[in-house]
Amino acid sequence: MRTKLFVVAAVLAAGLATSMAQGNVYSQNVVGYVNTTVPASGMALIANPLQTTDSDISSVIPASSVPSGTMVYYWNSGTSSYTIRSRGTDDDDNPNWSGTLALPPGAGFWIKNPSASPLTLTFTGEVPQGPLTNAVPAGMSIKSSIVPQTGDLAATLDYPAVSGDTVYFWRDGTYVVRTRGTDDDDNPNWSNTTEPGVGEAFWIKRATSANWTRNFTVLP
Repeated sequence: MRTKLFVVAAVLAAGLATSMAQGNVYSQNVVGYVNTTVPASGMALIANPLQTTDSDISSVIPASSVPSGTMVYYWNSGTSSYTIRSRGTDDDDNPNWSGTLALPPGAGFWIKNPSASPLTLTFTGEVPQGPLTNAVPAGMSIKSSIVPQTGDLAATLDYPAVSGDTVYFWRDGTYVVRTRGTDDDDNPNWSNTTEPGVGEAFWIKRATSANWTRNFTVLP
């Protein structure tokens, strides 16, 4: 999976934005788009990284933008099962999805590309700003950064990591696994580099639930 972010009307640095830990947050609407590539005849673990008026799959991934047979799998942590949507056509042969499905920022999902060619998805919308909360349940869940920013999952993206947390990235057709522990000086760390890309989702396994909070603004 490859991603590229284009933001209109702002010059951004340090991972595309600045996270404000305290004080007043002055927001400006920053509109952009993210291109995400799904490999040919393959699957990717991705997320919608931008805020839209309607987070339904029909708006986030228009059926006309993907080939017939494209599949989306959304993991429901409460039932430990997938909600599956497929791209087909209606009675008038217009492209459509098999049902509704909310895909807001912070919630990841699988997508399967049936085509023999790579599939490029274009997500459009506003960069989420202000106080933001992404609820992470105990057990297994698929999550992503709620803002389009890359960097260390804990140090930069403020994920509330605790010892024993395990993160699973799906990259180049295999899982890349990272665990949270401590170094020889008893300082918290990851087992290796743990940096999700913009629009990249991942499995998180944790013993207890937590709120992944951000207070985020794009500086002019």
